[in-house]
Amino acid sequence: MRRALRSRVWIGVTALALLGAAAAPGGSPAMADSSAQQKEEIDALVKAACTVPRTQLVRMWRGTRPDWGGDLLMLPEYPDFVSGGISHAGPWNYLQEVPMFWYGPPFIKPGVVNRPVISTDIAPTEGALLNYPFHAPDGQPLPEIFPSPRPNNLPRLLVTLVWDGGGMDVLNYWNKDWPYLHSIMDKGAWFTNDTIGSSPSNTPPIHSTIGTGAYPRTSGTLDEFVRIGDEIEKPNDRGPAFQLVPTFADLYDRAMNNKPVVGEIATLSAHLGMLGHGSMWGGGDKDIAVTRENVSAQTGGAETVTWNLAPHMAPYYTFPKYVNKVPGFQRDKDQLDAADGAKDGLWRTNPIDQMLGGFDTPARVPYQTRVIETMIKREHFGADKTPDLLFINYKTIDTIGHAFTINSPEMSDAVKYQDTYLKVLIDFLNKQVGKGKWAMVLTADHGHQYSPTYTAPGRPNGAWQIDVTHMEQDINQHFAVPGSNASVIEKMRPTQVWLNTDLLAQRGFTVADVATYMMTLTQQDTTKRSITPAPGQADTPVFKSVVPLQVFDKLHCLPQGETP
Repeated sequence: MRRALRSRVWIGVTALALLGAAAAPGGSPAMADSSAQQKEEIDALVKAACTVPRTQLVRMWRGTRPDWGGDLLMLPEYPDFVSGGISHAGPWNYLQEVPMFWYGPPFIKPGVVNRPVISTDIAPTEGALLNYPFHAPDGQPLPEIFPSPRPNNLPRLLVTLVWDGGGMDVLNYWNKDWPYLHSIMDKGAWFTNDTIGSSPSNTPPIHSTIGTGAYPRTSGTLDEFVRIGDEIEKPNDRGPAFQLVPTFADLYDRAMNNKPVVGEIATLSAHLGMLGHGSMWGGGDKDIAVTRENVSAQTGGAETVTWNLAPHMAPYYTFPKYVNKVPGFQRDKDQLDAADGAKDGLWRTNPIDQMLGGFDTPARVPYQTRVIETMIKREHFGADKTPDLLFINYKTIDTIGHAFTINSPEMSDAVKYQDTYLKVLIDFLNKQVGKGKWAMVLTADHGHQYSPTYTAPGRPNGAWQIDVTHMEQDINQHFAVPGSNASVIEKMRPTQVWLNTDLLAQRGFTVADVATYMMTLTQQDTTKRSITPAPGQADTPVFKSVVPLQVFDKLHCLPQGETP
């Protein structure tokens, strides 16, 4: 831990001293020249960062913090993206705009709301819906959803439903593929201008935002990975402790003496950020939690083929083993197989069983819906007048987006399945809990990525995929310590980079030097596999901004002393 802390102090002192600019009186001419050059570098990086549209800059600021974030924040030129696969992390509107739909007569007032809202507003609104004053760090209750006068009773069950990756870019592109949701929009409150509010736009931070009403800067859940001391790790690798603030469910359940039934069925430990800390939070109990996480994987987002609860999460939650006994998944796969008129083991042209045994296809949606129904019945959600909380993450749209992108026929299928089984779930809730006795908010944690070849207004050349492997090799070669195989790059994510600052220092380099070098990288420097730049594009720069985190936090174009 000493190395990481020492290096970070060095980064901060170096960067902030350079921001202040002059060489110390009495310093040698060489030192003065070096300081002047470093100040020039910093000034250029700051200037580039301050050309980023303010809304995007603020989203980036909300999404990181100096202690746990990467050493560098990077923003590609729109619509390019840093790619180890299909990434959906960034501050651009197409990744940030998500649905927010509140449904549940008579508790929700129907209507369309056009004013800007943010996903931080979900948790405090849920509190207000249950007459529990939840004071979110960064969100406010949405008064538009409440009828006047309000019903005398409260909903017996409040459902938070996330279509993972199902942002408005997905829904708008496939606008005709969700007729059921269209059909009930006039019976609930539809917010047309909801954004997640922070970058990176990915699973862990935004599920935490949904649950806590806090931006990642406050919650501590910054990305698929964070730096804790000397380690760069998944934020849930040691349980839920590194989510630094309580969720609405944490505090509501405890205030009600743990009488509510509280649970979540999702995919990853990271999704449990909207549920909460379970028994880890003082006075809380072991809420129900169901995931499907591949705990041995070294990358974020990896799944396995059975429901489980990761060992690092298990001490704080209850896992209902019966979920793995819910039947019918083979039937769901067979129906998907037969949808094109031929039973050949294929979904379109994709071998179903080779896609995580079928779980990475839309066949997962009807199966997961039956698991949800089973859990609601077995755990008695909504069975009495004490309001219960159920959190659901459906990951199919996200999984298919990573594999096929938005504008693929596979994504059309994913959206259709989610819409069809939204009706199945609502019909079940009306029967099981009772019509007029429950409420729901449907949202998403982010949008998804278009095919790199997709062109449209604002994307005339499509998107350039900045290859992570190529870029890492290039940076390591440029800043390598002679005779050492050690890597300057400790980890690279789509929006940030962690560096081995001790190795940099051995050659007299700073974090700002790496940022300056990255700003010179072109399409030719970052080619992915066999992809080559279009004619005339080889020398096109790929980054709009690369800036040291310690410098970013002091940018003059961000308001100081208050949350932007």
